[in-house]
Amino acid sequence: MDKKNTMQNVLPEMPRRIPREGTFELTVRCNLHCKMCMFRHDDRENPELTAKELTAEQWIDLARQAAEAGTLQLLITGGEPMLRPDFCEIWEGIYKIGFVMELYTNATLVTPKIMETLQKYPPHMIGVTIYGASPETYDRVCGNSKAFLQMLNGTRQLMTLPSEMRFRSTLIRDSYADGDLIDRLVKSEFGESYSVMQACPINKAVRGGCAEVESCRIPPELDMQMKAKRVRETVRQIVGDRFDPKNLRIVRKNNSIMSEDEQKTRLTLFGCQAGMSQYTITYEGKLLACQMIGVFYTDALQEGVQNAWERYPYEVHIPYGKGKCGSCEYIDTCQSCYGSRYAETGDFNGCSDYIYRTAKAKKQYESFWGGMDNEKCKL
Repeated sequence: MDKKNTMQNVLPEMPRRIPREGTFELTVRCNLHCKMCMFRHDDRENPELTAKELTAEQWIDLARQAAEAGTLQLLITGGEPMLRPDFCEIWEGIYKIGFVMELYTNATLVTPKIMETLQKYPPHMIGVTIYGASPETYDRVCGNSKAFLQMLNGTRQLMTLPSEMRFRSTLIRDSYADGDLIDRLVKSEFGESYSVMQACPINKAVRGGCAEVESCRIPPELDMQMKAKRVRETVRQIVGDRFDPKNLRIVRKNNSIMSEDEQKTRLTLFGCQAGMSQYTITYEGKLLACQMIGVFYTDALQEGVQNAWERYPYEVHIPYGKGKCGSCEYIDTCQSCYGSRYAETGDFNGCSDYIYRTAKAKKQYESFWGGMDNEKCKL
């Protein structure tokens, strides 16, 4: 009997991998020094990092290759991408290729030259990260009080573009008190229709990052309490007088009534679209499935995007098994993935106390919505 044919009959067909969504990480350097950043390196490494960064010509060539390989959507990010003196040259050259373009920035380095370029070649979407609602909070979180007003000024300029704007925030101990204030700031400065997405959970630094994230995290119990309150307030605004917190529940999809196609086993590399339809090219030209997972990579600069994409799965080696996840009572509310578990423990199937407590707290606030206004947890 042909063993190869037998295995093909037993195993589900591997989905076709097409690199539709790319991320170009122009640099890991940044003008801010955020305490919780996953990628920020020590400033003393900047000369070495700068020397390894791809040139504008190399980025534009990789973008052409990415388009030929099937990439439709491209995110330009960092570090802070506007920190590069050739940002405008890179943006214009890549934009002209014809991608749906996204830009992530802290909005503190917007110059007349950058605005002139973005006005001619406007992003389809801009993501601005806001670290606090005052200069004092920016000083505590980013080490730069002036960055607050620079962010406001830069964002106001970006708001003049015909781009979809999205706002993000990451709350830590030094900015926790600004949670609601950041929401109010965005609405008052940029419009009532805007809201702020708050990152959760906050993972340890990866790929040589220097931030000591553990020391500035909010306790998971307090973080989930805050987020549950935000969900409740959002629902209250939508339904108005019909709001009844006692009957507010999270309703999950019943897996027993999935369609036949949904029930079929699908193979992925990391349990998500990383490496299946999404990828990152780092500042030095490595192709990663996910910006967080640097241990597996191919060399897009030397091999070319198509070859690096095709060869990438052969570089991935994850030990079989679910570790503690298989028997965990909070698996249904756990937001961890291979990237976050590896960042936390150095083991793709590992479970840190932070991950466990976050899943447990999320379970608590999904099943109990009363009393969220009470200060049960404190920093």
